[in-house]
Amino acid sequence: MRSARWHPWAAGAAVVLVLPLTSCENSSAVAPDDIDAGLLTVLADGPGDVVTEWSGDGDDFPDHPYIPEDVEISVAHPEFPGAEAFSTALRGHIDREVMDFRGASRDPVGLEIAWEVVAADEDVLGVRLVRTEEDLHGLRQAYATYWYDVPTGHTGFSTELLADDAALVELNGLVGEALADHPDVDPQGLLPVMRTYDSIGFNAAGDLVVEFDDGHLSPVVEGHPPDSSPGRITAVIGAEQAEPLLSDLGERARSASLTEEPVLSVSEPDTDAEAAPAPPGVVTERGPDVDCTDPEVKCVALTFDDGPVEATAHVLDILAEQEVTASFFLNGNPLLTRPWLARRIYAEGHELGNHNDLHESMSEDFTPEELPAQVAMVSAGIRRQTGYTVELFRPPFGATDDDVKAELARQELAEVMWTVDSEDWTGSDRDTIADRVVELVEPNGVVLLHDPQPPTVAAVPEIIERLRKKDYVFVTVTQAFAPEVGGTYPPDWDGSW
Repeated sequence: MRSARWHPWAAGAAVVLVLPLTSCENSSAVAPDDIDAGLLTVLADGPGDVVTEWSGDGDDFPDHPYIPEDVEISVAHPEFPGAEAFSTALRGHIDREVMDFRGASRDPVGLEIAWEVVAADEDVLGVRLVRTEEDLHGLRQAYATYWYDVPTGHTGFSTELLADDAALVELNGLVGEALADHPDVDPQGLLPVMRTYDSIGFNAAGDLVVEFDDGHLSPVVEGHPPDSSPGRITAVIGAEQAEPLLSDLGERARSASLTEEPVLSVSEPDTDAEAAPAPPGVVTERGPDVDCTDPEVKCVALTFDDGPVEATAHVLDILAEQEVTASFFLNGNPLLTRPWLARRIYAEGHELGNHNDLHESMSEDFTPEELPAQVAMVSAGIRRQTGYTVELFRPPFGATDDDVKAELARQELAEVMWTVDSEDWTGSDRDTIADRVVELVEPNGVVLLHDPQPPTVAAVPEIIERLRKKDYVFVTVTQAFAPEVGGTYPPDWDGSW
């Protein structure tokens, strides 16, 4: 593998088959006796006679919503003869990574994306992208593998190596068992979402290798992002145990990873790739199956601002027990500190929204030139953790103006306010909060709550119980309002609710 510009290869610990990791310098597949179990096969790691390389810098990505100054970008991906669709898809994934690094990083310094070919035959191509980045919080690496189905022209995410969501859940359990005693792993961070499992492949023995980004599973450090120093952490699931979990693509990808004669030039697909179903780990259903425009249905959306914080986990426990779906509007620093909670919110079917980076007044504390960064940070951070693209933005304090609205529209967001202010931020106690919400709520109402407030957490079960007795159905903001980009909801919002 080509050495990264800012950071050497991060060594981790292979789990299940417990062997230390070493630098990956192999340019071709090697026999199982000669390789560490936690290393994916590497069939090529640079351009040659057959595989060429596209490379680019920051100037190749001019249309991102926020572009910080003086950030060095150096990215590349391979190009295979006959697989133009794969190149297009890889370019799109890299575009997203550059955009999200620009948006989500504190004082970003530089980003490099290098590549390796980890599978290559006439049926499947596999590419591993290694992202090395530096910002205020230091250096770290991240990993993603993508799989090209040659006959169909479809580029799959790593979770598409698995048969379905149930297989991903089972894999998540196996990985949890393997990492249970790992000193650098917080098991709460293991959630069956695509961005946790965005790098899955095979080693030279045919075992399934799951690798995690630097710090992705690290325990919480208050006021600081999770520690990335443990580096790359892997779990290796033996071939026999992994086989029942694999999709057809996964079985063929395993074969292509073990080939002794890599095929780097493939046939063009016969037809254009058809739309594929959502990959395992992508949550597509949020909220109950109800129509809030039906006058016979009384919908209400509970929303929680200012997280994720420690108490957010307690709120999620309550919602899970009560089988209630809600919407969460996150801020930058809490998201950096507890990214696993964003993954949990997403995994459990709740709606994620953007509440700006620093939780300051959008209309009073920022110039129009500063607004792009404030909006982009949380959207990019959520997408990095979940793969989900945020569609809703709630300005702190409800403070907005024409400049704010224009920036939200530019970043393809709808502005969401509320119909009931619980006033939990005033120091109200549990009963006062619950009474106010229940008395003021009306059909298609949106309730403003704050999960960092202990009385709010205590009031949630009572709010749910009392509203259910009034035949309310708990939905997401999107179900309540059907918001559109550039709009403000409720449409008649005047700040006086």
